Amino acid sequence: MESQDLLPAPLLPSKRVRVTATLPHIPDEIILEILCVLPVKSLMQFKCVSKSWLAMISDSDFEKKQLAVAVKDSGEVDNSRLIMHYPSTKLKSCPLSSVLYDPVGHSVNHDYPGSDLGVMNEIIGSYNGLVCFCIRDKQNDIIFVWNPSTREFRKLPPISFMQCLYLVAYGFGYDSVADDYKVMRVACYCMGRRYEYQVRVFSLKGNVWRKIEKFPCYLFTDEPGIHVNGSINFAGVGDSENGIWSIIGLDLVNESYRKVPLPDVVDPTVKPMIANLGGRLCIIFDKNEAVDVWVMQQYGVKESWNKLVTVPYFPEPAAIECTKPVFFLREGVILMDFYGLLVVYNIVSNESSIPTIYGTRYCHEVEVYLETIVSPNAYFKLQGGHQNGGVGGGDAYLEHKVWSPD
Repeated sequence: MESQDLLPAPLLPSKRVRVTATLPHIPDEIILEILCVLPVKSLMQFKCVSKSWLAMISDSDFEKKQLAVAVKDSGEVDNSRLIMHYPSTKLKSCPLSSVLYDPVGHSVNHDYPGSDLGVMNEIIGSYNGLVCFCIRDKQNDIIFVWNPSTREFRKLPPISFMQCLYLVAYGFGYDSVADDYKVMRVACYCMGRRYEYQVRVFSLKGNVWRKIEKFPCYLFTDEPGIHVNGSINFAGVGDSENGIWSIIGLDLVNESYRKVPLPDVVDPTVKPMIANLGGRLCIIFDKNEAVDVWVMQQYGVKESWNKLVTVPYFPEPAAIECTKPVFFLREGVILMDFYGLLVVYNIVSNESSIPTIYGTRYCHEVEVYLETIVSPNAYFKLQGGHQNGGVGGGDAYLEHKVWSPD
């Protein structure tokens, strides 16, 4: 046998076989149902998947569907975050679940819009995932409506201060009929021996500050109004001579005022401390060693006032004007803000504790916001940076921006 017969046969070039995998078709309706329950951060990332997904997630109908899911679960904590404002101009946030359930929570810093313009003066309010806040300089207040989850914001046209300005208070809320978010500004001017009030309302849809009917009572603090049931509520005095306090609400639909009845246990000569707790109006009373939290179950109905809980001061009595309830769980746990110190109180066990959150301690103010994709610019198309509007007509400056997610 010859040696060449022992050699292996030459290898023939193999024929490449292309295998095509057919992915199952998923109807758009099913995709929408899945997407609307996902975290906002994931939705922002999924915008980069394809043009069709970008269009789908950016669509106003999907925005409303995602919001409806978030609002439905707003009594839970999974899609809610705490945003905390510190006097050092820092803004931090952390998951509400970590405050209430985790042994140790972690906060993250927020680079909020307008931080280069001045110091944040206050958080005006939060609704449907939008946070409204004010930056104050020597000449005017600069108001932003901002979605911390998507980092999209809207800068409102400024209103310059008058020399005789005594105080100014703001409120932020939602007009459900017009499907519009509105900012309310109550300015008090000292005119010799009398005070004059001017009220303006800014509509995100209209992009204009409009004058409305004068405020019907006296304000003595610049505390933000409390948004409940489509109304922005302030504590004020009807007659500066008798010193009787009441709650006045501005209905954002028809932009008219109404007097909200107080419970009978209230001393009308003492300023009521009001807040929003789970979408309901509540009042906090000082009881020396504790605070009573009363909730109005049906807005505007006096008989619906009920005492929710008595919370002992912890670790020591604090100023009642610096105390407010932040969040209430159905299982009987309430999160309180005692002069910038967060305290968790368990009604059943009558025990209080201070949650450990790395990077936080005493904060200037705290708000709860939902994680949604609601856009502050949904009703406004930017055209060259300017639009007609502003105070009393003319040219109003407006800026908006979308920050890319991390």
